[in-house]
Amino acid sequence: MELLALILIPFLAATALLAFRPAAAAARGLALTSTLLTLAFALWLWYTWTGVAVTGISHDWVPAWGMRFKLGYSGIGLLMILLTGVLFPFIIGTGYKQPTGDPALVNSMLLFSQAALFGVFMAQNAFLFYIFFELSLIPIFFLLLFWGGEHKRAITIRFFLYTLLGGLALLFSIAYVTLQTPLPHSADFSALAALELPMSTQYWLFWTMFLAFAIKMPIFPFHSWQPETYVMAPTQGTMVLSAVMGKMGIYGVVLFLFTIVPEGALHWTNLVLVISLFGALYAAVIAFRQDDFKRLVAYSSMSHMGLMCAALFTWNAYGISGGLYQTFAHGVLMVCLFYIVGMMYQRVGTNDLSAMGGLKTRMPRMALLFMLVVGNAISMPLTQSFVGEWLMFNGLWQLDHWMAVAGVVLIVLGAIYMLYAYQRVLLGPDRQLEVADADDEEHFFLVPLIAITFVVGVFPNIVLHLVDGPVQQLLNSFTSLP
Repeated sequence: MELLALILIPFLAATALLAFRPAAAAARGLALTSTLLTLAFALWLWYTWTGVAVTGISHDWVPAWGMRFKLGYSGIGLLMILLTGVLFPFIIGTGYKQPTGDPALVNSMLLFSQAALFGVFMAQNAFLFYIFFELSLIPIFFLLLFWGGEHKRAITIRFFLYTLLGGLALLFSIAYVTLQTPLPHSADFSALAALELPMSTQYWLFWTMFLAFAIKMPIFPFHSWQPETYVMAPTQGTMVLSAVMGKMGIYGVVLFLFTIVPEGALHWTNLVLVISLFGALYAAVIAFRQDDFKRLVAYSSMSHMGLMCAALFTWNAYGISGGLYQTFAHGVLMVCLFYIVGMMYQRVGTNDLSAMGGLKTRMPRMALLFMLVVGNAISMPLTQSFVGEWLMFNGLWQLDHWMAVAGVVLIVLGAIYMLYAYQRVLLGPDRQLEVADADDEEHFFLVPLIAITFVVGVFPNIVLHLVDGPVQQLLNSFTSLP
């Protein structure tokens, strides 16, 4: 019942907001209560996790097409459920300080998206995964279209076309592999993983699957929709896209590529590593050259995602565990950074870094909070990003020393552009701007997220114990490949 509740609670709350359109305070209160309930369920699943994959619901749906309504989770899926459960209360809470349009409608779109995201991470049938995968995008599409910023229509249409292309490629892949299963055909992941597809088929099937997930993360050269969309989107939309939805790409790579077409994934490993690391370096350099605070954070997100994708394809425990661990760290970091971007926009009226500077004397509490977030962004010891990047670096080193050098360059560039952003926002000459320091509500938002950063950084097994077993199973299955 817990699994169904994770989907139904936000779905029913969103439906109520859409149907009754309560006032702003009631709408935000209902949305926040809904996300806190799902957080409680997610934490309960984590607390009762025994290390064994769980199937909670399994019913026939359309047997002729191999479709079953089958929900469950492995350790990796539970990590993604936790990520979604932990972050959405904060994403909803952002709306209290940044009113956007109609709060009832905005929060209903966010909750519909959360319900679909839980479905993605719990689906144990490929067709069911695809349905939730596409459903998660519909409310975000409307959020961008109606509450986005400048050029929202053109940017939203480009976002839609990219995701449509990836979704259609994924649907074709699922239909194809389902038809390869014995009669009666099944699209359950357990049945698809048991297939032994010819190597020549896996070579091209890899790309039809990978396209959907590469667009979602995104990585080079499937990234061009991302910077403009992140900048144009309202803050809450940007948080969902960067902190949670991008992780569907990471999760999809492990769930589909490593289990259904492992030989294809092995064959294309070097190419994926090259484009992932090149894209990460490219995004890091561009981030440093940005004068727009929100665009800088958007490119930093793309850089981090490229490194995570590369780590998955190292084919060793350090790299894969590090890439999965970093999904949680990156999600928390992106919510913090985009919240700070929104805070500064409210006070200064622009994201232009040249209009900021010298604010630390007027915003000492804000300066401290931002510095703690930057410490996580640049992977300082005791923060969760330090653990993830150390694991990913070791994974790259075991695979190829030059790949590890590229990873070190990325870490250095990340420190440069984040410290540069901090300097542009808070240090330098005082511009005599009349701005308020961080208030109690903003402390209430940022302090728990910063606490999570340090708790998970000091006790990384909170996350690692979820992924260690599944990662080892993956590696054991790879050793049997020809």
